[in-house]
Amino acid sequence: MKKNQNLSSEFSKKESSTMNCKRCGTCCEKGGPGLHQEDRILVDGGRIPARCLFTLRRGELARDNVKGTLAPLTREIIKIKGQAGRWTCLFYDQETRECAIYEHRPLECRVLNCRDTRRIQNVYETDRLTRRDLLSTVRGLWELIQDHEAHCSYAKLHALVGEGTNGGRIIQDKTILEILRFDAHVRQLTMQKGGMDGQMLDFIFGRPLADTIKMFDVVLIKDGGTYRLVPR
Repeated sequence: MKKNQNLSSEFSKKESSTMNCKRCGTCCEKGGPGLHQEDRILVDGGRIPARCLFTLRRGELARDNVKGTLAPLTREIIKIKGQAGRWTCLFYDQETRECAIYEHRPLECRVLNCRDTRRIQNVYETDRLTRRDLLSTVRGLWELIQDHEAHCSYAKLHALVGEGTNGGRIIQDKTILEILRFDAHVRQLTMQKGGMDGQMLDFIFGRPLADTIKMFDVVLIKDGGTYRLVPR
């Protein structure tokens, strides 16, 4: 019996050693976590300010960190922003290898273990937190988000780009440019007329289309005082 207890104890030590985080920072440097319903209390309570979030919208090309694949999203994901143009999580300190919100870190951070991904796989696709959950009760703003989504959906852009080119020119370039202008106008109007903090825009409306249009192998070029689209 004592021998079995020793074996059990030894196994527990090995399991604990395997599950303990080595603080290499790799997961934090690959990007901030996506948020789930369980994390709503962190946003509502201000532990994770909304200005620190951004939205990956449905249809947007994104990397699945669990599967390691790149594919259009079937539903939106709200994530913690990166640092200064990099994917590294906003709350990760690369010098100290510490998390600024460790005691209040989101679900994905709590269950992730890079040497055993079973727990993160079980929760990764479930109970995603959405803008509707957080913003649908804000009068006027939610209606604006819905209007923006109707005008600027990635499904619409995909269809327009998919019509191809003619003589090196994108056939639907004028319509696509109108959508990009609408996206930029709504963001500017929300700041100027609504007094919204500019840091909130990537959460409210997702990333600017002028930046993400490249996912369709299309490049937005400024030519003098005008813009044009060219195939990449």
